[in-house]
Amino acid sequence: MRLIRRLYRILLLLPHVLLGVLITLALGRPDESGLPRPRFRRAILLWYRIFCWIVGLRIHVQGEPTSQTVLSVSNHVSWLDIPVLGAYVPAGFLSKSEVRHWPVIGWLAQRNGTVFIRRGEHGAANQVTDQMADHLKAGGSVHVFPEGTTTRGESVRRFHYRLFSAAQLARCPVQPVGLYYRPRDDGSESPAPFVGNDTLVPHTWRVLAEPHLDVDLVFKPPIPVEDVDRRTLARTAEQGVAEVVAAGQQEALSRS
Repeated sequence: MRLIRRLYRILLLLPHVLLGVLITLALGRPDESGLPRPRFRRAILLWYRIFCWIVGLRIHVQGEPTSQTVLSVSNHVSWLDIPVLGAYVPAGFLSKSEVRHWPVIGWLAQRNGTVFIRRGEHGAANQVTDQMADHLKAGGSVHVFPEGTTTRGESVRRFHYRLFSAAQLARCPVQPVGLYYRPRDDGSESPAPFVGNDTLVPHTWRVLAEPHLDVDLVFKPPIPVEDVDRRTLARTAEQGVAEVVAAGQQEALSRS
């Protein structure tokens, strides 16, 4: 049954990825500011939702993304975070520069408003902050993972505060977004976390075998940036996301 489920989903994913390429070719030309056009953004949101349905992700949404330009931030558990967030958050992502050169994926990411960062390069943090600020000033929202790495989703690592300078420079709010992958129906740990020595293909193979994966996606109220230093801004956002993870764990314990 697990093999049949995997093969069935792969047969659905292949034409769906092709559809994403065709949508990008047809609608992905950026506007005068270099940002994705609203019609393309709406099409991509729908594309991500169908992708999540194909792989068995059941997203339980609380709150809603703000309609204004925003720097949204969340914890980071898995590569699955991208389609989960992409299904509801109309924003470009901050990604490592290597992704720009990946076949198909890099091209799609660039057309979707992704901001790329060169990790480890001198001055990279200041450069990407300026890039993000310019993107935000032009009216394009950006989503970042301030933990800087993936975790098992059982706690939230300290948020790197430097990235929050972009919101201050652009004078736009910060919206915390919490992700919590629920345990399986039998109470065992979700296979969603992508950590340690995990590699993409074997992890994807495991995920495709699951009947479904439940994930809580919780939008917290936006945080104004006026008269707040970036460290305080980062800690406030971190606390909001940590509350989501703690609530998810408490709910899981009550079900067990």
